[in-house]
Amino acid sequence: MVVHNNFIYMIAGVDGRQFLRSTEYAPILANGQIGQWKMGSALVMDRGFTEAIVRNGYIYVVGGGNGPNGKHLLQSVERAKINDDGSLGQWRLESSQTILPRRCTKLALIGDYLYSFGGYGGTLLDSVEYAKISEDGSVGLWQMASEAMLLPRYVNSVKSVNGNTYVIGGHDQNKGVGITDVEWAKPQANGDIRSWKKTSVLKTGRYGLASAKNGKTLYALGGLTGLEYLDSVEKSSVLPSGELSPWQETTAMTAARATFNAVAHNGYFYVLGGTNRNGYLRSVEVASINQQGDPGFWGSTQDRDAYQSRIQALKNNEPVLPNEGVSKQILHTEMYSYLQVLTQGNMVWLAGPKTELPVDARIRYSKGVYMSNFYSKELQRPFPAVTFVSQIKEVR
Repeated sequence: MVVHNNFIYMIAGVDGRQFLRSTEYAPILANGQIGQWKMGSALVMDRGFTEAIVRNGYIYVVGGGNGPNGKHLLQSVERAKINDDGSLGQWRLESSQTILPRRCTKLALIGDYLYSFGGYGGTLLDSVEYAKISEDGSVGLWQMASEAMLLPRYVNSVKSVNGNTYVIGGHDQNKGVGITDVEWAKPQANGDIRSWKKTSVLKTGRYGLASAKNGKTLYALGGLTGLEYLDSVEKSSVLPSGELSPWQETTAMTAARATFNAVAHNGYFYVLGGTNRNGYLRSVEVASINQQGDPGFWGSTQDRDAYQSRIQALKNNEPVLPNEGVSKQILHTEMYSYLQVLTQGNMVWLAGPKTELPVDARIRYSKGVYMSNFYSKELQRPFPAVTFVSQIKEVR
């Protein structure tokens, strides 16, 4: 998703069944609401797990994947001109491709340089590539930055403020959970980027999150912990030193989401699409931003704290566990228990919080995050399919 001249654009992606090359766009109205959506021009290639960025009236899309489960990794870059009426011109492939294929790469634009951070290229990547955009809008040759990031970054988020670039959260490839780590660096005049530094960590580890910026305030929204989808939102301010202030929770979204889009524009927050336990989403949320930087909340500090307390109390209420089965095999890692469960005549694998259960115990468990062809590095074994769930309880 990108915003330009009070139009909002959704580009390519995955709809739960197939990879897309379609685009949609809509005007942002004076009252902050979004007007009627229209179909735009189609990309050259089906493309999901990608990201887009705008510069000088052009939209650029970099990398991604397509094919079965996104296994076909892309190095290509596409560009389309934004017309005066908000529509898009024809997409075309740039002659310059990234050095590595990058699925779920994250982008930043600083000056004339386009940056591609991390992603998956056969393994999780800690490298950064950059290319200079010419006056005619074409993308120059990609170069590898002289220093890698401190961590491999996958399904994370990236934002730039005052020329600094902040890399937020992501996926721990060994434990299968969201990470809290945040790092930052300032690109050099020649486009190179190095000297990465750690800064304030998130309150909650997240992958598949979205991020947004409003002035010098950064936001981390939603995502997955590994066991559950999140509706929570955190915010932090960029300090004069470039470091980030401690992250603190702000107003939660109305629905938990992962692998979605978010943007702050003209005093409003917009959240679009994504997925959660109920499937793929086409819904849009909008919220105004108050002077304290809190979206959708205009009370006092005391009101906000009381609101957060009520939200936490609701989260602590134990939900109904809709699924039932019998444990047949249990394997433990540092954070998870993997259970083979007989349910409705079928044998399935679950992964949940570390839980001591006997074999043949009757259990109930929550909805979860389904992953096919999952490999556990801690257990050193593959699973044809596993569902990550947030709660498992023995029925006595």
